[in-house]
Amino acid sequence: MPDDIPTGAAPSMASLVGGLIEDTQQLIRQEMALARHEFQVEWNKTKAGILFLGAAVIFLAQVGLLFGFTLVEVLRHFVLPDHLWACYVIVTGFFGLCGGLLLFAAKSKLEQVHVVPQQSAESLRQDVQAVKAAMSAPIPNSALVRQR
Repeated sequence: MPDDIPTGAAPSMASLVGGLIEDTQQLIRQEMALARHEFQVEWNKTKAGILFLGAAVIFLAQVGLLFGFTLVEVLRHFVLPDHLWACYVIVTGFFGLCGGLLLFAAKSKLEQVHVVPQQSAESLRQDVQAVKAAMSAPIPNSALVRQR
């Protein structure tokens, strides 16, 4: 609020509106700064999760390929010596099941990322309620009287 209000006198309507506008502008700047900060934190979590997921996929793909051929050979030598195709089907099904489980785990981790900043949204809701309450509050009669 402006500091040029004489002491002892009721503030004018213009100074009240000016103070309200100034407070609203400051509140909006603070809300935007909070939202920017929360978005940056969530974005950093997302980047780290995607980076680890990508690295894991690369290494597991290489290991999985070699392990798959190893399992096919083990099955062919000890379980189904005359059915190489069946060994490939069994190993492919096993890797499909493992891949599905890993995909489900990655999905559940990425669901923990909040796109909408929760603190900012709650703070904004409270601010809107406070502004509504301030706007619906009765104006004292002394503020309605013009000052000379």
